[in-house]
Amino acid sequence: MVHRYLTLSLAGLLASALLQASDALAQPLVFRDVVGNEIALKAQPQRIVTLPNPAAATLIALDGSTRRIVGMNQISKHAFADGMMDVMFPEAATITSDILAENGGWLPNVEAIAALKPDLVIQWGRRGDDIVAPLRNAGLPVALMVGGGNGGTEELARENMRMAAEITGQIPKLAQLLDWRDRVMVQIGSTLAKAGEVQMPRILHLRAANTHLTATGRNSYQHGFIELVGAQNVAAELGVESSVTSEQILAWQPDIILLSSADPEALPQRVYDDPILSHLSAAQHRRIYKTPQGGYIWDSASPENPFTWMWLANLAHPELFAFDLRQELRQGFRLLYDFELSDADIDRILRLDVNAGARGYQVFSSP
Repeated sequence: MVHRYLTLSLAGLLASALLQASDALAQPLVFRDVVGNEIALKAQPQRIVTLPNPAAATLIALDGSTRRIVGMNQISKHAFADGMMDVMFPEAATITSDILAENGGWLPNVEAIAALKPDLVIQWGRRGDDIVAPLRNAGLPVALMVGGGNGGTEELARENMRMAAEITGQIPKLAQLLDWRDRVMVQIGSTLAKAGEVQMPRILHLRAANTHLTATGRNSYQHGFIELVGAQNVAAELGVESSVTSEQILAWQPDIILLSSADPEALPQRVYDDPILSHLSAAQHRRIYKTPQGGYIWDSASPENPFTWMWLANLAHPELFAFDLRQELRQGFRLLYDFELSDADIDRILRLDVNAGARGYQVFSSP
């Protein structure tokens, strides 16, 4: 009898949940995009096209699914293939990516986007109206994100997540993710504060390092997490990012060099083999690191950033920090993607093969 009532109760709860979900889908949705525009939709969007690089990954992390995304740019798609997103969500490989009208820019292919019948298009904001107006002129609802090469801060990263949560109806999950970010930031900050005066390693983050050298400056998202872990950004003078020479890097003398996952072909050996850069202290002490890549690129603003902070804290101050990043990854991927990572998955994310032999990297190996 108890089992019968339990079955009926569960059935009733399920029916109620389905009705509530149906009601939510039918209700108009009004939200504010990251630049402050109010967006009013007839219902929660079920077909979304994302043009900014991190937009698709941010939506998936909040929604726990690829089901809403019908189009994304090719850079996002390449990042999914290089990292874990295509492993966790194989259907992501089939999402259309022919949505930009030019290589290296953000002008939308309006005809291709309109053919996808999107309920919403997400585009970069603060990069000029010429990449937004064609979409609106075609009658497509547009919401704007901010960040990337246009500058980035933790505040903007959280705003992008907030918008994704409002679009997908995942406000409770947003609260969990923001709490996670806060906890990790507080833990790092309190550890540094208790340590008192510590030597701050000089870090250079290279956004590109294969065919040319591009360093990130004070107005980049990378600058924020370098300072967060108690280090100095040697390229702070550059603004967001700028091309640099090997001679300039030699003058800076960084203790640590980070190679971005956004430049897949840039590997530590490129620095070790360079006739100029090989003389750096960072090269001679084997402190050149390829940044990890999980569901998205860790050294870009995304919901996975707490992993980046813990990873870099361990490398910048091994005498102070000993985050168990393998366990943190297991727990974090359950929260973000409801996915169970294997040891091989974690090795891949942390790039244990590429970073083999780098100073201090053995801390990330499986016990």
